[in-house]
Amino acid sequence: MQQDSAKRQDVPRRRGRPVQIDAQTREAMVLDAVADLLGHSRLEDVSMAGIARKVGMSKRTLYAIFGSREELLGATFARIGRTIFRPLESRDHARPLCERLRKLLTINPMPQFEQAPLELLRAVVAEAPMYPGIAQQFDAEGRGALIGYITHEIESAADAGEIVLHGMTPFDAAELLADMVMGNALHHLLTPSETKSCDPYEEKCRRRDHAVDIFLHGLQPR
Repeated sequence: MQQDSAKRQDVPRRRGRPVQIDAQTREAMVLDAVADLLGHSRLEDVSMAGIARKVGMSKRTLYAIFGSREELLGATFARIGRTIFRPLESRDHARPLCERLRKLLTINPMPQFEQAPLELLRAVVAEAPMYPGIAQQFDAEGRGALIGYITHEIESAADAGEIVLHGMTPFDAAELLADMVMGNALHHLLTPSETKSCDPYEEKCRRRDHAVDIFLHGLQPR
């Protein structure tokens, strides 16, 4: 009996099947890896081979999820845009228009891009002639999505008589406000070495609040 027991203990156990990762989780893992790479590498250095290595899968598997580098980067920028600019929650719609606009225009931080947002934008612009889809996706899912959220709130406020658009369309008014808040990106791209003494986040909040106040003052019913 003891010998039989010892033999059974010596027999190695068979390993079970590896845990299968569902498609949604696998896609999220890939997008996490790309976002991390974008925070530390130049856009032109973010390759499908490097992404596959970082996430621990073969290039063949990666291409089965995303058919091209352009598609993968587009999906990454879409995800980043949805993180930085978020639509209002249902409970926010009861707030005054000024508060709704301020919340929409609050940039939600992503730690991996705190030190390199301009570098990322510069890289996207540089790749635009060769990969126009990446640039279009970057713009549509970032600034474009934000303008869409603002347009909806302005249209609702105009219908309710809170504001008067004075011949502008809701989209034109939303684009004007977004530009007032975000400022001139070209200036920042051309002068990256300029440093400011105040906290960047506080400065952005002050500019946002001033822009919303001036914007709504100009649209008051008369």
